[in-house]
Amino acid sequence: MTRATRESFYESIADRFEGLDHPADVRRRLSVVFDECLRGISLRARRTLDAGCGYGAFSAAATARGAALVSVDIGPRLVARAMARAGSRGVVGDACRLPIRDDSFDVVISSEMLEHASEPVRAIAELARVLRSAGLLVLTTPNRVWQAPVRLASRLGLRPFRGLENFLGWSTLERACWAAGLEVLAHVGFHPWPFQLGFEAAARRTEKRFAAGRAGRLMVNQALVARKAGPRLTIPRRPT
Repeated sequence: MTRATRESFYESIADRFEGLDHPADVRRRLSVVFDECLRGISLRARRTLDAGCGYGAFSAAATARGAALVSVDIGPRLVARAMARAGSRGVVGDACRLPIRDDSFDVVISSEMLEHASEPVRAIAELARVLRSAGLLVLTTPNRVWQAPVRLASRLGLRPFRGLENFLGWSTLERACWAAGLEVLAHVGFHPWPFQLGFEAAARRTEKRFAAGRAGRLMVNQALVARKAGPRLTIPRRPT
């Protein structure tokens, strides 16, 4: 498979992408992003970007929370699916060269996109560029320590995905954020073991105890919240 083919892989499976995704993983990532990373923060009327929107699961969750949402992905069919699902505006573009003006969004959400970028560190800089002063970036991405097992699983035909996979290490991700002018507010692990193995209740208990500590750095996925430098953005809290 050529590099160009790998870059366009998810566009090539746009019509069946959702059916190939693991429901337990999608549920957990949605919860991590909206219930944990954005807990207590209202998205209502906030300019929000779903970077790497795929088939639109996160776009739909954001619009359901009142966000003024733009869905962006490298593939036109993926963007079309996200727009249809979420009622969002759509932009086709590479995360490493976003066709979006500087300082456009209050919040940028990106779940499991970064590793599919040809240059993940450059993609982080782009996500930071389109954030407004003191805007929030919330992202999830696989952990570099699991790159070798994932590649082995792909070679053995245990995974249906063949796109680019450039996992970032824990410290590399933080350094890339700092270099892009982002202050890391929270960085935790999730999926303490491959989600395909099940045991979801035990996984949540393990995360609750260890995700924010050193053991979190060994988990399959990582979630990060960062804020762009500038005066603190006033984002209304949800009523408690």
